[in-house]
Amino acid sequence: MKDSVIRFMRETIIGKTLFTDDIIYKLGEGRMEGVYSDQMMFSDLVETENGFKFNMTTVTHELVYNLDEQGVRTTVVKDYTGTSVFCYELAMRKSTNQLTGYMHCVSTTVNNSTMEAVVCGIFDVVLDKKELRWQESQLLYRDNLIGENQYKPVAFDSKARFYLDKGKVVFEYLPTLWEVNPDTLAKGLSKDNYPPYISKER
Repeated sequence: MKDSVIRFMRETIIGKTLFTDDIIYKLGEGRMEGVYSDQMMFSDLVETENGFKFNMTTVTHELVYNLDEQGVRTTVVKDYTGTSVFCYELAMRKSTNQLTGYMHCVSTTVNNSTMEAVVCGIFDVVLDKKELRWQESQLLYRDNLIGENQYKPVAFDSKARFYLDKGKVVFEYLPTLWEVNPDTLAKGLSKDNYPPYISKER
């Protein structure tokens, strides 16, 4: 499996640039609205003794606005625009013959980023014909904006999928947001709901 996934990454993903068109989401139970778009590049594939690692670089434009009572955007609450590098590292587990691993942010130019020291575990890696998919589960919790300089502890779980559409690479990211009790780490589904993120090669 490891060799097949590495071959898929090398032949299909590495060196490609994908584009995410504007995605709109709500925060603070509808009091704020975010607009997100990006370019993402995949690079630096390295084989390790039991697996592989690679980098994903995102150039993002993301603004979060306050909304008035009519739902019209007013002031900018937060600007998450910047460039970030995320490292993915996976390895075969001899006990299960499965790939597992993690991803984390290596560097970023985003001011007051909420991704510092955040780690997501990667599991359920499947290569099926011309589709590579896995699940991600964030460890502990991170900050999520709820107002001007106000945050709540949350965790993101997600399903990620690479596939080809008419010879072009598509990356699909389906997030689920959980609110986290910082004392017990118990999770409850958040009222804030993020849409799917679909990135495409042009």
